[in-house]
Amino acid sequence: MKLLTAAFLSLAVPGLALAGTTDRLVYPTAKISLTARTESGINNALPRINEALELGVDPTQLKFEEMKESLYGKHYYFGQKLNGVDVSDSELIVSTNKRGQIFRVFNNVKKVAPTGSKSNFSSHPLVSQQGAMEIAWKSLKANGELLQKPEAKLSFTKELQLIYTVQVSTSSPFGHWSVVVDATNGKVIETKDAALPRMKRATAIARTNAAPVSFSSAMGLYNRKNGKVFTLKGITATGTAQVFDPNPVVILGRTDLQDGTEASIFRPAYTNETLKDITLANGVYSLVGPKVTLIDFESPKVAPSTTTNGVWDFERKNVAFNDAMTYYHLDKNIRYIESLGFVGSKVVFPKSIEVDANGVNGDDNSHYIPSSRRLAFGHGCVDDNEDSDVILHELGHAIQSHINPRWNGGDTGAMGEGFGDYWAASYSASLPHSLDTHPEWVFKWDGHNDCWDGRKLDAVHMKYVPGKSYYAHSRVSDGTSDELWSTPLFQAYLELTKSGVSRDAVDQVILEAHFGLGSSLKMPEMASAIVKTAKNLFPRKKYDSVFEKHFKQVNILQ
Repeated sequence: MKLLTAAFLSLAVPGLALAGTTDRLVYPTAKISLTARTESGINNALPRINEALELGVDPTQLKFEEMKESLYGKHYYFGQKLNGVDVSDSELIVSTNKRGQIFRVFNNVKKVAPTGSKSNFSSHPLVSQQGAMEIAWKSLKANGELLQKPEAKLSFTKELQLIYTVQVSTSSPFGHWSVVVDATNGKVIETKDAALPRMKRATAIARTNAAPVSFSSAMGLYNRKNGKVFTLKGITATGTAQVFDPNPVVILGRTDLQDGTEASIFRPAYTNETLKDITLANGVYSLVGPKVTLIDFESPKVAPSTTTNGVWDFERKNVAFNDAMTYYHLDKNIRYIESLGFVGSKVVFPKSIEVDANGVNGDDNSHYIPSSRRLAFGHGCVDDNEDSDVILHELGHAIQSHINPRWNGGDTGAMGEGFGDYWAASYSASLPHSLDTHPEWVFKWDGHNDCWDGRKLDAVHMKYVPGKSYYAHSRVSDGTSDELWSTPLFQAYLELTKSGVSRDAVDQVILEAHFGLGSSLKMPEMASAIVKTAKNLFPRKKYDSVFEKHFKQVNILQ
């Protein structure tokens, strides 16, 4: 969003006092205004911002990347570059309100010697981009197909090691791999599956005994297949579907349901809903719309269902039911986000999100893939997309990734899972009778049964320990790191909504707080942003004190 015509910086007072909650988050107490409409104007204003706020960065190493607009204001993102190469997870973000006044700065810039001085780092890779991708492929001993186009990005680590981060998705070994390759010697530094699953899975790479496939062969096959891909052209249509909303546990008020429960028991739980803006082409209705597009990109290879009358009147245990559930709930929720004011220049999802409603290699799991911004759902035990909690949990990852593409490191693993749990549960809690059946449970149908234990949102006994890192799905006392973050969010939601505050207002605060933040976030930083955002959006209310109370209860804020 570089549609920007002038730059202006003014300081209201010569003496400036700062109030920062951490070394990286700075909240100016003096009025500093920035009005910028050109990239050069923004870059020219940066030295004065650095001096006024005493940020201690080298403005010559920072390059304006983009401006994002949100409900409260605008956010200017600067990336650090050394000799033209990005420094990973090193950014400066300046946030202004609608009057152009700076209200927050996120400073995560690596302090290094000026680029013109002698230094001990080189920005000239000895390994090519193509070579890095081949090294990553070979290290995986891949013997399957490429699931998406591989990418390799050159950057410096914060220790100034020159690396390639290779994103390569393979059918065997199945995974969406992030492989870090030393750009100077070709050694593989790290390999991990970068997809974000709703439930912890094995970290070991599941390899088969089949002979490896060469990278060139895999790329050739991928290019041939994708060269035949065509865009479905048709007209926008309206369909109907039989779905669970949110799930049979809530609708029937029963916690004894299992995957093998007699089919007739579930029939009162179905409801008929409208499928908006699906596609009609050549007499066939497809679940392809402006918000959501169902495709097949993961194993098992099952094409998304279609109908000739626009009606998906299927029951559970039929993949067409899962397709309809996936489209309906994702489309409905993305429209809900837009109803909160995130439209136009503030839109969270500018493109239709691609989803494989029958993927994840057939596992009992679901995941979001940051590199391609896709979702996929598995069908083990209770099919994941029979429960809106799972569908919206995974959308939660997509929300954070779209607002903050730098969402990684620090406590973002636990906060990503916790936010997804909150996002799912807050929707469910907004429906009739949902608070009658364990409102503290998330994944009420997919979990809390013989399949798996699910998670909870009332772990008020847990305590955040400063200095500790909280990863996704890690154990903390008798709960999980995910629950440590979801608990204060959901408990604040319950208190606020029971006092008459709308769900819309609570979600506006939590979504808005994600703007203007970068990588390696810790829970206290995110909590501070939420509390201050509540005060900014609703200055005459006491919403901020409710959030603050619940964050303090689990020691995230002290």
